[in-house]
Amino acid sequence: MRLFQKLFFLLQAQTSHGLHSPSVFRLYTEVINPIMNKSISRKSKTDELIQGISLFYSREIDLGEVFPLVIPHLNPEIYQQIDQDLLPKAQTNSILFILNPYESTLSQDIWDTLVDDPRVIHSIDLFDLGILRFNPLANKQHFMLKKS
Repeated sequence: MRLFQKLFFLLQAQTSHGLHSPSVFRLYTEVINPIMNKSISRKSKTDELIQGISLFYSREIDLGEVFPLVIPHLNPEIYQQIDQDLLPKAQTNSILFILNPYESTLSQDIWDTLVDDPRVIHSIDLFDLGILRFNPLANKQHFMLKKS
């Protein structure tokens, strides 16, 4: 099942070509793609991505500090906490990292629900890592990105 999901993801995902958001283009070219093209373990890539993306957004936000939160697995109990506790309190400088959003059909359904949530303004899907941001002043956008 995961192989089919990965193939479907790769058919839909894009590289820097066609990215219409200047900040996502810079994030992709300066942080995401260089890390994804490294020959290191998946865990090391994920750790570097979380650190690099957090640092990138800390430079982009006037406050200079971001608050990343890493969710290792999605399940109904975690979703309920996210929906009731985290999303209502999310600020512009909050970033929610979801590890393995395609781990199971249930986690993928929860990921899709989070992406569709109107409180989530900016989402980036890297297949092994999902990134959610909250900025009430921006337009809702969803990006599916793969390494080039």
